[in-house]
Amino acid sequence: MASTRPRVELIPIFEDNYVFCLIDHDNQEALVIDPGEASKTSQFLKDNGLKLTGVLLTHHHNDHIGGVRSLVTEHPAPVIAPKKNKTQIGAADTWVAEGERVQLGPFNFEVLELPGHTLGHVAYWEPKLKWLFSGDVLFGLGCGRIFEGTYEQAYESLQRFKKLPMETLIYCTHEYTEANLNFCNMLSNLDNSPITGDSEELEMYANQLHSRREMDLPSVPLKLSVEMRVNPFLLAKSVSQFSYLRDLRNKQ
Repeated sequence: MASTRPRVELIPIFEDNYVFCLIDHDNQEALVIDPGEASKTSQFLKDNGLKLTGVLLTHHHNDHIGGVRSLVTEHPAPVIAPKKNKTQIGAADTWVAEGERVQLGPFNFEVLELPGHTLGHVAYWEPKLKWLFSGDVLFGLGCGRIFEGTYEQAYESLQRFKKLPMETLIYCTHEYTEANLNFCNMLSNLDNSPITGDSEELEMYANQLHSRREMDLPSVPLKLSVEMRVNPFLLAKSVSQFSYLRDLRNKQ
């Protein structure tokens, strides 16, 4: 019997978070990324007859890890987290750092350390499937706030996205794209903005985004090939340009 391609299910929690459930249909197994809340994720596993094989965490903020203990109490599985957050994530039992690999079922992730939003933030890159689970580093038309790292670190972390294959799908953990579109529109009206994206591409992006959101569909996953042409934070050519944008966005 032919193998079924794995898929990603988005489970909405809170106001704008997503928990990602990666499903291995052939074995009726799943792994979960950033379960900030447990009940909806647990119910999804039960409703679909899925066995939990692991939990991946990108960073230590509670809206990403708050449901871990309850989830693995009900569905025992290993919990993998950034090594640099070892003192901040008590629910984990396996710690990973830059360049290490995580094998769970058919999924084989490479760990990327992407400091800025937090100092220990990691992303999980699945090269065969071209999936990147980026936590709060990059968003649709935006990027994460810098809480612990420096502007330089955040800028360099974004540069690493540009080295990935253009067909990469980016699974970011928040539905912020509409708010970030408003920021992009504001930028385009500034006489002194150093960032000039593709205006036609942005208009097309906006039309597709509004259509999806009107149908209550997520804007995630993002297409890296598109974000590279319209996301101002990826278009920034220097730390100073990035800092200018991030400071402007913080005021909105």
